[in-house]
Amino acid sequence: MMKELQELHSSLEEAKADIVGFWALRFLIKKEMLPITLVKSMYVSFLAGCFRSLVTILLDEISKEQALQYNWLLEKGAIVLHLDGTFSVNFLEVEEAVESLSREILTIQAKGDKAAAKLLLEEYGKMTEVMRAALDRLEIIQVPVDIAPIFGTDEKILLQNP
Repeated sequence: MMKELQELHSSLEEAKADIVGFWALRFLIKKEMLPITLVKSMYVSFLAGCFRSLVTILLDEISKEQALQYNWLLEKGAIVLHLDGTFSVNFLEVEEAVESLSREILTIQAKGDKAAAKLLLEEYGKMTEVMRAALDRLEIIQVPVDIAPIFGTDEKILLQNP
């Protein structure tokens, strides 16, 4: 697989590790091996972590994997951008979105399909207007710093500089 995917291997492997990890956690929760209380916190934490990692997207190839995940989940309705600039996790859609991205990456890797890997990363592993607006709002692009999520009672996340 690494040989077939060449320079694309690293980004796909990192994305797979993250997204399949979420699938596995959800599987363990469904099997009652982990508490159900983890469901919301793991997805919300992932969303906040996306923004922290996306800061380097213009500088670091490995950040393509984070953009891939974020853009896929946003397109599938698992991440919701609200008119007030906040984001939330759509818990009705996130499980299917995680599973579909896991399936896509695993299939590409199993087939060693470099063309499909390249297409997936070109389509989703990039800075989008929505992503840039969110990062600009944080003024993170110029000064890479961690973010401080503020959790509201309605499960929205307001991202601010610490």
